[in-house]
Amino acid sequence: MSEPEMTIDERSHDLYLRAQSMLEMSMPIEAAQIAAPLEKLPALPDSFLELLARAYFNSAQLNNAERVLRRLIEQSPSNGWAYRTLARTCARRKADIEAAQYHRIADGFGVE
Repeated sequence: MSEPEMTIDERSHDLYLRAQSMLEMSMPIEAAQIAAPLEKLPALPDSFLELLARAYFNSAQLNNAERVLRRLIEQSPSNGWAYRTLARTCARRKADIEAAQYHRIADGFGVE
């Protein structure tokens, strides 16, 4: 099953690039603030959702990270990175049983 065609406007792409730059400069809080409006869009490429998840996870906004990761998994159920990061998110909020479940799924995809 292929991903539905998505069109991203110039403003959304600019937000993505600015947030990505902030992550590269180890500024996840700023990246999350810049990228947050993207989450409101009904359809996003996986790369945009991954960026959002990384920004939220790295800035310890675990509820936001979990929400975005679940959306990413729903959109792309074979994304092993999303399962591994969701497992780490669950572990950070002390949901160890749930974390173990997602770690096993990520292991099945061969994601470290």
